Amino acid sequence: MAKFRPAGSKKRKSASNSKRGLLPCAFIVALGFALIFGLLYLVLRSGS
Repeated sequence: MAKFRPAGSKKRKSASNSKRGLLPCAFIVALGFALIFGLLYLVLRSGS
């Protein structure tokens, strides 16, 4: 016989996975912006 799963169990798992994966992604994006702004600041500072 087929095994029954509760309705929405897949949705809850994917939602928790997407929430879990959202924090590192946002952290990497913020780190990238900080790195770009830091490099631009150093280039502008050394130019003047």
